[in-house]
Formats: sequence, C-alpha cells, structure tokens
Amino acid sequence: MCDTVVSLKENNLDKGVTYFAKNSDREPGEAQVVEYHPRELRSGRFKTTYVDIQYDEDVETKAIVISRPTWMWGAEMGFNENGVAIGNEAIFTQRKFAKEGLLGMDLLRLGLETANDAREALSTIVKFVERYGQGGSNSRLKEEYYDNSFLICDRNESYILETYGDRWRSERVSGFASISNTPSEIIGSESSKRFGYRLNLLYNYFGKGKKRAETTYSMLQQKKGMIRVEDIMYIMRHHSKKVFHPKKGSNEDICMHSGSFVRRFQTANSMILELYDDSVIAWFTFSSNPCISLYKPVFFGSKEVRIDYNEDYWRKAEKLHMELAEYGLEKYSRAMAITLANQKEIDQVVYQAREMMIHKGSIEAQAVYDRIMEIDKQQMASINSLRS
Repeated sequence: MCDTVVSLKENNLDKGVTYFAKNSDREPGEAQVVEYHPRELRSGRFKTTYVDIQYDEDVETKAIVISRPTWMWGAEMGFNENGVAIGNEAIFTQRKFAKEGLLGMDLLRLGLETANDAREALSTIVKFVERYGQGGSNSRLKEEYYDNSFLICDRNESYILETYGDRWRSERVSGFASISNTPSEIIGSESSKRFGYRLNLLYNYFGKGKKRAETTYSMLQQKKGMIRVEDIMYIMRHHSKKVFHPKKGSNEDICMHSGSFVRRFQTANSMILELYDDSVIAWFTFSSNPCISLYKPVFFGSKEVRIDYNEDYWRKAEKLHMELAEYGLEKYSRAMAITLANQKEIDQVVYQAREMMIHKGSIEAQAVYDRIMEIDKQQMASINSLRS
C-alpha cells in the first residue's frame, strides 16, 4: 500500500516550485533507508534485486537520492540530479508471476538513474518492462507479487504510467494528480477495458486504494492554486478519523498504521520534494509513522548532499513508535501535537535557508543540518518521556 501525489507549479502558491510526495507503506519492521548515490559508470551486466540486466550501452548514471527497503536493490521513491522524481504503487492483479524478474522498485531506480526529464524516465521504465517483464516477490517475509503503477515528474510536467506484466499505458498529468493501489481514473475507462487488467478483487476491496486516491485528490483540489509545502505535509499525515489512535486505524488512512490481518502495512518512510528550477529540497521522515515523525530536509543543489539518518535511526524510532502505540489516546494525541510544534521550528529553519539560497546562491549547510538534528533529538526525547 502507498500513496503518491504531485502538484505542478501552476497549482501552488509559489509558482516557481513543483511538489511531489509519497508515503511508502511496507510491512512492519522492514527498515527503509535514504541514500545518496553519486554518478557512476555502468558497464555491462549488473544485478538488480533478483535478475541481472544491462543497458544498451555503457552509461554514466545520474546522481540520485532514493528511499530503499534495505533488502532490495530498487527503491520505493526518490529523485535525481535533474529534478526527476518517481514513486510507485502496487496494483494487485491476478496473473502468473515469474519467481524472478524486475520489481517495480527496480524499475523506479532504473528510471532515475538515466533520465534527464520525466518523459525519458517513462521511456526507460517502459523499455525494461517490455524487455524483462515484472516478477519476484515484493516481500522479504513471504511470496507476494504485484504489478505497478508510477507517478513520474520533473520540474515542469508529470505522467502516470501503469503496467501489467510487460504491457503498459500512460497519461500526462494536468495540474495535479494522486495515485494509490488501484488503476487511475485519469486514464479513461475505455482504455482500462482495452488494457485488460484482471484485478485481485480481495486486495482491491480491503486495501481501500480507490478511497485513498479520492481523498488525496480532493485535498489537493481544495487548495488549488494556493498549495504550500505545509499542505503536502498535512496530506501525508492524514488519518480518516479526526480522533486517531493506531489501534483504531484504517486502510483509508494516508498515514497508515498496521494492526490487523487486513491492515498489514504501515507507512515506513515519507518523502516530500520541493522541485525548484535551481535546486531540490527533499523532506524525509527517515522513519515510520509521519504523524509522530518530523520531516527533515536534504538539500540538493547546494555544495553538499548530507544524510544524517541511517538504518539504526529508523529502528530506534520504530521501537519507540511501537511502544507508544500501546499507550492510550491521550498520550498518542500528545505525541502528534508535539510533532506539529517541532515541525514548525524545522520549517522556519528551512525557510531561512531557502531564502539564503535564493539571495546568496548557497547555504551554511553544516549549521542548518546541526540545528535540525537538535530539534529532532528534542522531538525523540519528548515522545520518549510520554512512556513514563
């Protein structure tokens, strides 16, 4: 389960930025790390999660930032040095899957590694889908197979791409869009009939992907022309019930919490991108549960790309979040309120850094990152104190 949204420049308060975001919903306990990979020369065959593949010729890959479950080669979401961003969604279908093949996450990374713009990323994914197909289990714990859809964007345009085995269809986005674990209604019904999806009706019913896609689209539409990054954060932290506790969560939640046989997944990491013409501000929670995690920035386009949060950070946060979920409504509500207060502090730090980038062309990255780490440590300590 996942949710991905895009809001192009004309839809935002600041007409100089495109927003892109995804909540990556995975099995509880599966760590997801954010990594920076510089350019490299890719020659000959190389191994993805399950299969060896190769490009048509030697290529120099793009520098990328990806969010990756630690056991796989591919990524759930990410962007490259050209401001191309991709998020994928599971489409649960009924067809015979190969035991080994390309995962949707592998296809996503391949698209980021080579693309100068969104259209090139789409073409790369299509090429590898047609050549190798899709296959392999998407779970480290069990055999679980699915097809994939993708939301792809750059600073100026965006596309939805849906796949079914080695087949595909796409549609250009106008203004804004959201996708979830269901075929997109932006791609017309007649096209759906010709495409021939055989959906897994059980997964599609209990997964509530259609409802989540409607929710995120509606929230974007309500703010049309006035969207800010704070609005995207609000969307990605959204729960279907105003009074929320993880024990009473739902598959209709955008910020998803696991808790039953039909509610198996949780938001393992969340990413929000501000795609400016000259730079990218990438916000990640670097941990599960956005409602009680802070979005912390990675600056791409300044002198350095620095990522301070690793697998150990993810696991410590996960342990704390799981313990907090066992406490009552009052304490969990308090944790969410603490998170929003600390997020405002970080937002102000980043706003000042962005202004410095505009007027001076660079930022004092060390000071900015150090201050944000202080706020995050304060956040973790405050939430930890609720256990007493």
